[in-house]
Amino acid sequence: MKSKRRKRKIVPYRRRFHLNIGIIIFAFVFIYFVIYLISYLTQNNIAVYEVQYGQIAKNKSYTGLVLRPEQVFYANDAGSVNYYKKEGDKAGYNDLICSVDKAGNISEEISQAGMDTANLSDEELLNIQNTITTYVSGYSGSQFYNVYSFKEGVNAQIQENLYVNALDSLTDKTTEAVSQNTFSFVRTTVDGILALYTDGYEDVSADNFKAEMYNPASYVKTNLKGNAQVTSGQALYKIAPSEDWTLMVPITEKEAKEYQKKISEGSDSFVLHVKFRKDNTETNATTYVRNIDGTYFLQLNLNNSMIRFLSDRYIEVELGADESKGLKLPNTAIAEKEFLVIPKEYVGKGDNSSSSGVIKITKDKHGKEKAEFIATDLYYDDEANNTYYISEDSLSVGDTIQLPNSTQQYTIKDKDTRKGVYNVDKGYAVFRLIDVLAENEEYTIVKTGTKYGISLYDHIVMDGSGVNEGEFLN
Repeated sequence: MKSKRRKRKIVPYRRRFHLNIGIIIFAFVFIYFVIYLISYLTQNNIAVYEVQYGQIAKNKSYTGLVLRPEQVFYANDAGSVNYYKKEGDKAGYNDLICSVDKAGNISEEISQAGMDTANLSDEELLNIQNTITTYVSGYSGSQFYNVYSFKEGVNAQIQENLYVNALDSLTDKTTEAVSQNTFSFVRTTVDGILALYTDGYEDVSADNFKAEMYNPASYVKTNLKGNAQVTSGQALYKIAPSEDWTLMVPITEKEAKEYQKKISEGSDSFVLHVKFRKDNTETNATTYVRNIDGTYFLQLNLNNSMIRFLSDRYIEVELGADESKGLKLPNTAIAEKEFLVIPKEYVGKGDNSSSSGVIKITKDKHGKEKAEFIATDLYYDDEANNTYYISEDSLSVGDTIQLPNSTQQYTIKDKDTRKGVYNVDKGYAVFRLIDVLAENEEYTIVKTGTKYGISLYDHIVMDGSGVNEGEFLN
């Protein structure tokens, strides 16, 4: 009999579960990171700006009338005219300015020669090339206005050279014509800068200037070089003999009073910084404040730069630097908030509180009046109107408030909107009003030391449109 084999029962061994401290730490870190990431992505991340002291310089733009000594010279004879200098050239005593041809034959030959650039010498071509190279090397986009003037100047330089060359080649003919009194050379008798236009202001100076003479809208000038023919007694050219010139700038009475403050005791003038809009150059001018026929003008006396504006009678200028100093804020930080406006005397302290507030009067369902002290922040002290600006959080237009220690009541009816910024030094946004002194495209200068306002090194919200009053910052 076979012996039976005993079946072995295999019992599985259950291993004990051991916590791995590394896994636990990793899990906690991972969960924290996920929570932080979700919180960061969903929270309102607010950029903060620290208030700094700064300044903004803002020039004021005006249109000024140019007055300068100018002597006009006239034709003795009628005939065809040709010019041998261009406007803006320096003219010395006895320099040839133009010629007048009674018959017109020689003038015609000179004019024809002036159209053929092949008659230019190598030296003249080199001078013209150097003129163009100098202009191009110094050109910038801000000088685009000057391209047309430069083109006219180059053309005038070419014509001047061609006319002089033609005149030299016709020496025999001009000599004979002069002897027959049919051709004349016109030479200047004074030194100065040549101008080839008239406009009626040649005899006007700061001493005889009248307010009605300032009229840029109706200004007209006559181009003398455009005349192919002249008559006896007609203007041929004029000379500005000096670099001294005057700019008459109309201003308001208020501006006149401000400029008067710049005049030192014992003096009748002050020095004013001038920027010319035409070419962005700058200089200083001795300046007088004048009342002419009831209109206020600044009289700016200058002794340089006249030649650059020889062709101009009215020019655009920026005067001085209207510099404002104070707390400098980015414009993006500025927001607007609406406030209730109440008389100062209705603001007091609560019985058990040091907070400012008002006594609000309400009525129960039986019509019985009930007084309740409502604490409120004061945002602005309007000393001129003896009022406070308060928030609309607990009060609104139509609510009734009561004078402390009195039965006199007042119904709130006035509201006003003011500019301000959100201060976040307490960890939440608090609206603070600002008193604007000046502003430009990026920054605003506000008054320092204002009651209930902001101070140097305060922290404010960079974007005032992205936060609400009382909002906590993360």
